[in-house]
Amino acid sequence: MPESTLFWDLILALLAAAGGGALAYLLRLPLFLGYIVGGALVGPFVAAPGTSEFGVIEQLAELGVLLLMFTLGLEFSLKELIRMRGVALGGGLLGIVTMIALFVGLSRAVGLPLPEALVLGATVSVSSTMIIAKLLMERGELDTPHGRLAIGTLLVEDLAVVVMLFLLPALAALAGRSEGGGDLLGVLGAFGKGVAVVIPVFWLALRVVPPVLDRVARARNFELFLLASLVLSLGTGLITAQAGLSPALGAFLAGLIIGESDYVHETLARVLPLRDLFVALFFVSMGMLLDPELLAGNLPLVGLLVVAGVVGKGLVRGGIVALFRQPVKVALFTALAFTQIGEFSFVMGKMGAELGLLSPAGYNALLAASLLSIFISSFLFRLAPPLWEFVSRKFPRLDAEHRVGELELEGEIPEGASLGGHVIVCGYGRMGSAVGEALLRFRVPFVVVERDPEKARRLKAQGLRVIVGDAAHEPVIHAARPERARLAVLALPDFPRAKGAFRHLRAHNPALPVLARAHWDEEREELFREGVSEVIQPEFEGALELIRHALLHVGVPAMDLEDYIHELRQRRYGALLQGWLQREDPHGRLQKVQEVEIPRESPLAGRSLRECRIRERTGVTVLQIRKRKGRTVLNPPPETVIEPGDRVLVLGTPTQIVEFIGLSRGVA
Repeated sequence: MPESTLFWDLILALLAAAGGGALAYLLRLPLFLGYIVGGALVGPFVAAPGTSEFGVIEQLAELGVLLLMFTLGLEFSLKELIRMRGVALGGGLLGIVTMIALFVGLSRAVGLPLPEALVLGATVSVSSTMIIAKLLMERGELDTPHGRLAIGTLLVEDLAVVVMLFLLPALAALAGRSEGGGDLLGVLGAFGKGVAVVIPVFWLALRVVPPVLDRVARARNFELFLLASLVLSLGTGLITAQAGLSPALGAFLAGLIIGESDYVHETLARVLPLRDLFVALFFVSMGMLLDPELLAGNLPLVGLLVVAGVVGKGLVRGGIVALFRQPVKVALFTALAFTQIGEFSFVMGKMGAELGLLSPAGYNALLAASLLSIFISSFLFRLAPPLWEFVSRKFPRLDAEHRVGELELEGEIPEGASLGGHVIVCGYGRMGSAVGEALLRFRVPFVVVERDPEKARRLKAQGLRVIVGDAAHEPVIHAARPERARLAVLALPDFPRAKGAFRHLRAHNPALPVLARAHWDEEREELFREGVSEVIQPEFEGALELIRHALLHVGVPAMDLEDYIHELRQRRYGALLQGWLQREDPHGRLQKVQEVEIPRESPLAGRSLRECRIRERTGVTVLQIRKRKGRTVLNPPPETVIEPGDRVLVLGTPTQIVEFIGLSRGVA
């Protein structure tokens, strides 16, 4: 073991991240808040800033910044930004400029130098994409008018962060805080250097990167794919750093390049765990830099940042939405959502401190104010629904205006949201392609999730909608919009991947019906325990068809044949149906399976399932009908006619089954 304390410092940093993150999770707060608090707590016990050990931690944290910017580029959509209306694009930019100007004006009260006021104003002007998206997702409001507007505005702010990171070195040169001179000619030279770097990078990206990534993807070796993605992101960051620009800018450009390719979802799925580890170190290292003595002497600046980030930004964002003549509810929810200083503010603050634009006291004040603003914002946004309910009761006209505004904002639905009422087909092999052909035949919209790039390319050439990536990864499933789907089909031969894909599907849409395939009885039973709606065993179904044709050829009577097939099905699925006794419906109520015989005088006799409206009237699901003549109809279609003597197998709660029995006897 070397004498250096670096090893123990890294262990303490990771323990601080784990402990602080766990605390934030229990308090339902963003994890990075816990990382910063954990870093502040272990700060006195690790290497002091300026030592070589702390320098190594900072370098690892810098990797977190690069990976954070790389994934931002992956998720960023230039097409979506262009499609945004003025309220998101114009309003987003107007809000940033207004906040910077407002903070510079307020900073005169505490005597801040202009360069430092500009940097702090820029950090206050942007909000947390992570926090706002999480709060909207928790309440299921991502697709509401204020949710779509908030995401569009955050998209603009994310791009503004990249631009401001590009401008900070020029501002430092102009202020005489760095080499390169402070004259206008020096600033223009920095811009020229930036253009000289960006253009070749984009040319290489368009000409070289796609075929290289395509070649790596064809190898189907995901470790190589991850390494290639990291080389691209970190390598581009190195090129921009050598040119005197921000490495974060290069990482963002690399992400933007891959983000326009077919491999964006798979890349995101592979990079996210690595990013989260290094980002945790980044926020812990920031917490280590918190200095209580500096904070105690700069409480007025902390207060100014909190007031500007919470009150000022809330009023500015809400006012801009109202200025663009959006409904009062949208303005209110937007104002309460944008009341915090976001995670990318830390990236700008750190860079400003390195360039000498931000003093240690200012940097500490930014960290403390960010923590306070996020705590306050999380509380304020949770007050939005009851506050709107109170306002709409007092002023009913505002609620009517909001409903009209909802229709006007429909054009701002993101591109991914155009999926709706579709089927998700995971895996497009022999079974998946058969399902796809049937869906095409009956004009049912569907999206394919396929990890084979060659197959995905052929499907896209046929006009199919394809997401390239492994369905077992959450970002890939998320891109298929399961919250808007009507059905998912897991045609994956690999059982662990099928189970992982199912869990991600249900996490996004707990009520989504999911069909899956299984090879073995153990896999089938485990999938049913997980909650899969229906499991098909291709080998068993194929064996039944072989048996049917063999017995027909040797002259077995059709009635006896069907009875035997039914007996085999009962042996195979009987235990399965009994296992449904412990299943729960979406409301947590236990369900059971029961077979009910239809009496001769039943009002259901002689009518189709569509006419009987059994599910609408009782809530039960009809699983199968054993006809009086011996034939069994599994998953009977709506046209199936119920006859006296039929035995109907239904699934439902005990109360629902009692209602169905009463309906079948003419009591209900």
